[in-house]
Amino acid sequence: MQTPAPLVSSEMAFANFDLLSFGEILVPDHPLRFGFQVDIVPSQNACRQIVIALVAKTSEVSAEGHPMHGFAVRVDLETGEIWDLVNDSGLVGWIERPMDSFTDEEPLLLNWEVEHHGAALIPRLQIADEVFLYPALLYRDGMTMDTVAGSEAGKAAAATFLHPAVWRESL
Repeated sequence: MQTPAPLVSSEMAFANFDLLSFGEILVPDHPLRFGFQVDIVPSQNACRQIVIALVAKTSEVSAEGHPMHGFAVRVDLETGEIWDLVNDSGLVGWIERPMDSFTDEEPLLLNWEVEHHGAALIPRLQIADEVFLYPALLYRDGMTMDTVAGSEAGKAAAATFLHPAVWRESL
């Protein structure tokens, strides 16, 4: 995994966040499982909201006029609510555990895992001990996905995320 680098996005969904890229994943044309995860300790940072995403790099524009395709959620660290950022799906779910129960020894896990089968990229979002469903994405030949996490603008995104990992394995 590469060193996290600041990322600038023109996508409105990310407008209020300082973003970091943790690297890219080239999605080959055969079955594959890949993912991206980070940990945080909500009580140890000043952020109220964070984002975690796997974003496809593409020049195509969606039917809604958005250049972004992928998987992205915003997590409200005060309420525990998890909101979709790219599909207008609204509330995805919420974290049941109290935020102050996460510590250095047991941080809050934020994990995207994606399985590539045929023409579909099927995501699985895990936050803490809970798994959430999220809309699939159509695979495009030569697709590359950027691993992105961010915190509210001006809240030290680089210090917010612990133990980042980017991985892929054949099925």
